[in-house]
Amino acid sequence: MTVMDETQPTDAPNDNYELLDSGGGRVLEKWGRAVFARPGQQIWWRRKLPGGEWKKALDLKRDLKQPQKVRFGQLVFLIGGPGGSPRALGPELHESWDRVTAMCAAFSAKMRRPARVLHLFGGVGGHTLAAAQGGASVAHVEAHQESLSRARENATLNATTLASRDIRWVLDDPVKFAQREKAQNARHDLVIVDPHSSREAKHGFEPERDLAPLIATASGLLSDSPLGLVVVCRQGNLSPTTLQNLMKHELSIFGGTFASGELLLRGAEGVPPAASGAFAQWQK
Repeated sequence: MTVMDETQPTDAPNDNYELLDSGGGRVLEKWGRAVFARPGQQIWWRRKLPGGEWKKALDLKRDLKQPQKVRFGQLVFLIGGPGGSPRALGPELHESWDRVTAMCAAFSAKMRRPARVLHLFGGVGGHTLAAAQGGASVAHVEAHQESLSRARENATLNATTLASRDIRWVLDDPVKFAQREKAQNARHDLVIVDPHSSREAKHGFEPERDLAPLIATASGLLSDSPLGLVVVCRQGNLSPTTLQNLMKHELSIFGGTFASGELLLRGAEGVPPAASGAFAQWQK
């Protein structure tokens, strides 16, 4: 299988991302036109497809010379090139994006105004675009310039289909930004947190050390008519129960409902889903 070395991204995005196989510490994935293999976490079982199928797979960083469009539901993203790694995009977040879109659309219909959303560690923009698709006004905060640039490219690709184009792009340390927002009494209806380490930070983000205080800060940023708090964690081996307990410690006094679960790479029938992290959600 080959990938065309195009000077511009493919005009027609291809449906859909698909997990073709997994095992032996790696995942085999279809991204748009091509099939790639990459390392995966906690994938210790045997593969289903023969070795020959795996040998045909490409290396995304090495073989995809120019960005390529791929579609997840109604959203289109670029993969390949600077800021375009599979890890950065996070196909395991697809279901979370859908939930955020639905939450923001329901809030807008009920309150007759856009939800004000803060996306900390915004990455290449999945949750940001999902919120905008639901009509939200979004502040996207990311410390990596490459990721922020790719997020803005992704937003441009989806500009004609987003219910809101009100996105503020912020290049800053997300934790410090959130702390300043709290000190300035800024308020948001929905806060989304997807922590990852910043190369620009003196100390990388460590969930065991940093997640609880970040959730406490995020809970203090919620408005008087809050929509909720969404936390996804793809670092380490944090369980959904642990993540939900951290959120309950800060938010139980406000009522509302909690949900949690695994982030999963899902694929073809018969392919075991691959655990890729945890999520927890509080909704008022």
